[in-house]
Amino acid sequence: LLNFLDLRARARSFERLAAIGPGGSVLFENAETGTELVATVCATADFFELLGVTPVLGRLFLPSEYESSSGAVFLVTYGAWQRRYGGDPGVVGSSLDREGADASIVGVLPPDFEPPEALVPTAADFWMPLQPDRPRYAARGRRSVAGLGRLAPGVTVDDARAEATAIAEALAIEFPDGNVYPDGSWFGIGVNGLHADTVGTVGRTLSIFLSAAALLLLLAGMNAATLLLARALDRERELGVRTALGARRLRLARLLLVEALLLSLVGGAVGVGLAFVGVELFHAFAPRSIPRLDSIAVDGRVLLAAAAVTIASGVAAGLLPALRLGSSGPWTRLHGSGRGASEPASRLRSLLVGAQLAVAVVLLSGAGLLFNSFVRLVTVEPGFDPDGLVAMNVVVKRPGAPEDEASWQGWDRVLDEMSRVPGVLALGGTSNTPYQSPNWAPRILLPDDPDDAWREGITGYAVTPGYFEALGARLVSGRDFTGSDRADGEGVVIVNEAFVRTQLGAVDPLGIVLSSRRGEQVTPVRIVGVVEDMVQTRAEEGARAAVYRPHTQVEWPWVNVVVRSRIPAAELVPELRRAAMRINAVVPPRRTTTLRDRIAETRTSPRFRTFLIGGFAAVALALAAAGLYGSLAHLVRRRRRELGVRIALGAARSGLVSLVVGRGLRLVAAGLALVLTGVGAAACAWPALRAMRVDPVEVLRSE
Repeated sequence: LLNFLDLRARARSFERLAAIGPGGSVLFENAETGTELVATVCATADFFELLGVTPVLGRLFLPSEYESSSGAVFLVTYGAWQRRYGGDPGVVGSSLDREGADASIVGVLPPDFEPPEALVPTAADFWMPLQPDRPRYAARGRRSVAGLGRLAPGVTVDDARAEATAIAEALAIEFPDGNVYPDGSWFGIGVNGLHADTVGTVGRTLSIFLSAAALLLLLAGMNAATLLLARALDRERELGVRTALGARRLRLARLLLVEALLLSLVGGAVGVGLAFVGVELFHAFAPRSIPRLDSIAVDGRVLLAAAAVTIASGVAAGLLPALRLGSSGPWTRLHGSGRGASEPASRLRSLLVGAQLAVAVVLLSGAGLLFNSFVRLVTVEPGFDPDGLVAMNVVVKRPGAPEDEASWQGWDRVLDEMSRVPGVLALGGTSNTPYQSPNWAPRILLPDDPDDAWREGITGYAVTPGYFEALGARLVSGRDFTGSDRADGEGVVIVNEAFVRTQLGAVDPLGIVLSSRRGEQVTPVRIVGVVEDMVQTRAEEGARAAVYRPHTQVEWPWVNVVVRSRIPAAELVPELRRAAMRINAVVPPRRTTTLRDRIAETRTSPRFRTFLIGGFAAVALALAAAGLYGSLAHLVRRRRRELGVRIALGAARSGLVSLVVGRGLRLVAAGLALVLTGVGAAACAWPALRAMRVDPVEVLRSE
């Protein structure tokens, strides 16, 4: 926070700067789950003014309330006001319990208030004033807040980034304690556009969806154009009669365009109806990682865009038949209904059918690649047996506990209490479970590493004896932790196979003494075991190098208890919760889930991408098949007289079948050729553009 305050005082690239960070906790009595712990968010002065937020009830925070000497005050979100207080206007001025201290609500935020997801990844019901004079913000090394600013007129993001970097470098020189890391690098201040930070990597996924939808729209337009062109061919005699009777070509073109537009409007209306259903399904199955997911809806803007696309598609689909009116005179249309007269239109129709097949092949190829990736993801071995495992996060710091009580003592009490729950077969504790982002990156050095070395990418865990057995994880060599690995004993560590592979190579790891550095404190730790690799966050990220320390030798304020049982989770969890509350009656357990569910959550995004693109591809294939069928059916109908003459002259019926099937296969081949040609052209385009930019002067100088 101190670095942010200095940035706000020195920066000239911003009109206004504000910051937010995690707040305290609010306790509620829930009829179903008992005591409920609700997290809050703290905001500095100017945050709500920066976003242009005006409360619907009450007021925003006063300047004096940003000081720790003032009482605790809160703003409640509109949703929480409706959900928790039933929309009672008397909520302003009411008190609530925050970590045992009285606090009051001073205002209700508007219903359209949505804090930036890049800064607040999970919605918070209550907001507090951030008070910089509190002791928790005294150290510069604590990365406790995220900033939000509005650029000054004429300033770009790059300009602001350059100024912030210069300020961060100056702060590292002025205040090295907390701003300079052991390897000599210094704390930096990153500046990014809010849109880029909010969308993040999801932007690529959304771009894929948009591209797939655009291809599907293009295919549907080509399909409609093909069918309208076939219909126009069947109406050549009618159009010839109209022309002979004095109808102008412009009037006939308008007739064809109006018919296409009517067809397009009907299809657009059906599409809008399906869009309402599709949005509901999207909300039901879409991953929560998509930004602003709750705001996705069919609103006025969507309807306006749908109307524009519908009209444009109708005009485009009806344009080809309309343009054919000028390709021949009325005499030709009256008497030229044979094969020769319609040959140009037939070639155009064949080209459209081939293009439809090409688009379908592109979508099918993308869906196939995504499906293959998803299958590989699902078949990744997690490194443990997730069946029958339940994880529960428990805060071990008890109100009124002695000052010198170590966290491992709280771990032991929680595990001992939960082990008595009927149906528990095995249990263990850890700082973070598999398939959960680890939040400890210990600084581990090998015996030959210099003191200022920094080995990146190593993940750390605190675990109890029996944790690996409860998970069903296999020890490759060495031993597990035991009760003799105490806080005052020899420092020991278990490493995973990835650590051995990436940090030690082919050396036998057992007995090697590593160094665990934390600030100026250096602790020697001896490798006593190697455990198989377990997925740490997501299966597609693989397993990083990991070290496991006994919970007695690491101070950790909470424990993730992993319980193995044959009892269904719905029956087991309430008993485990009651056991945890007997140890800490104030702070209830959090993030209770089965390991199977946690694994499934990490697969939500790739599964959603796979099935959505697969759905687009299936629709594309159906449209392309319908276009091919319609083209061949129309061909047979128009050449019925010719086919009858062929049979009368002795042609084999199998030969006629081969004629039609061969025509269809040629269209399929043309579609594939289009795809390969497009891929080849794209592959050649970049080298060709580079060749165009060759500077002869530079080439001659290099020679």
